[in-house]
Amino acid sequence: MDRRTQGAVKAEFDKIQNALGNAFEFSCVFPVILTDRGSEFGDPESLEHDRNGQARTSIFYCDPMRSCQKGGIENVHTMLRMILPKGTVFESLTQWDIRKAVEHVNNAPRRRLGGRTPYGLAVKTFGTETLQKL
Repeated sequence: MDRRTQGAVKAEFDKIQNALGNAFEFSCVFPVILTDRGSEFGDPESLEHDRNGQARTSIFYCDPMRSCQKGGIENVHTMLRMILPKGTVFESLTQWDIRKAVEHVNNAPRRRLGGRTPYGLAVKTFGTETLQKL
């Protein structure tokens, strides 16, 4: 996203829902969203429901300074920092650079997943058609 605003986050949620097809499909992939209390998530009602008022997800907030509440994301952050160390200028990265870094992280086997990769588990859970839409 170019901006970290409530409107930008809502537009991204709408874009994802449109790609998936409807609020039900959105809720199948993203039944719960766990986030911090950034101002861009300050209007949970507009994110939890689409333009027609159809429920599509539930938003929950982590407590401040409690990274353990989003442990899986912290692990992904650590893996990304192995590829893009602190001090990396992100403005100079291309979309290709970002996709390559994310592909490396999503294709690394995880002990917590029984040796499977996040991507492999996502294919098994949602199917390739849903992942292609995303």
